[in-house]
Amino acid sequence: MTQMTTSVSNNVIDNYIERVTEWSQSSQRIPTTEELENIAAELGIEPEEIQAAQKQSHDHYVRAQGYMRLKHWDDAIAELQEAVAFNPSDLDMLVSLASAHMGRWQAHHRREDEENIRLRIRQCLVIKPDCEDALNLLARLSNTLKWRNRILTAIAVGLGGVCVGIGGVLLLGDGLPVWWQRESKLEQLEQTFTKELHSLQRQQEALKTEIMSDQEQKNQQGQKSLSLLQNRIAQLEREVNQLERKITEMEKEKPNKLTPRSSTNRSILRGVD
Repeated sequence: MTQMTTSVSNNVIDNYIERVTEWSQSSQRIPTTEELENIAAELGIEPEEIQAAQKQSHDHYVRAQGYMRLKHWDDAIAELQEAVAFNPSDLDMLVSLASAHMGRWQAHHRREDEENIRLRIRQCLVIKPDCEDALNLLARLSNTLKWRNRILTAIAVGLGGVCVGIGGVLLLGDGLPVWWQRESKLEQLEQTFTKELHSLQRQQEALKTEIMSDQEQKNQQGQKSLSLLQNRIAQLEREVNQLERKITEMEKEKPNKLTPRSSTNRSILRGVD
């Protein structure tokens, strides 16, 4: 952690960050300047020390970007929480904090991270209702939850089919000879498990294909938009080049327009002589 001042210990700063984070989560909104000052006063932190920490919070933000590139989500979240605690209305910091929670949620699917994603997105939209980065994060979260629920449902259905099959085999085998029952049960169980496994594999492949198709469609739309922008930029560059050539040609024509006048003047002077 960056040293703030010699008069405030790291424990006090950690307590301040924890208090601000808990306050934001409990109230579901961004704390005001007065509320932050009250928390600081309770912990014995002077306003000048808070201002110094606010200037240093940018360093935490920069370090967090590096951690995020390496997918060290815990470290990134810790740095960003410290940055946001001293700059709770900084939109870039809030978006980055929501993105870091998204990365950790995709790795572990913890409820706490999902709640923090939604909290930080709401705070971003309070500051800027049309914040595109925040809205994109919300869309990513919703789509991921949708596909995850579909996969879990498919697995549950498959396991339910396996249980029903096993139960049916056991019921049908009660009246048969013991030696035949054992062999028959093993064969039926093997067949049932094989069918259910193949069924689950087909469902899994279908879901993967659907997910890849959806991602490919989104990538194609993004490439199309990028291509249109590149074509527009190229067109503007051609127009700029044309204008520059015209300006150059006009500048070259200026001396030529003055030359005949000079020749005429010299001719008149010679005639006078």
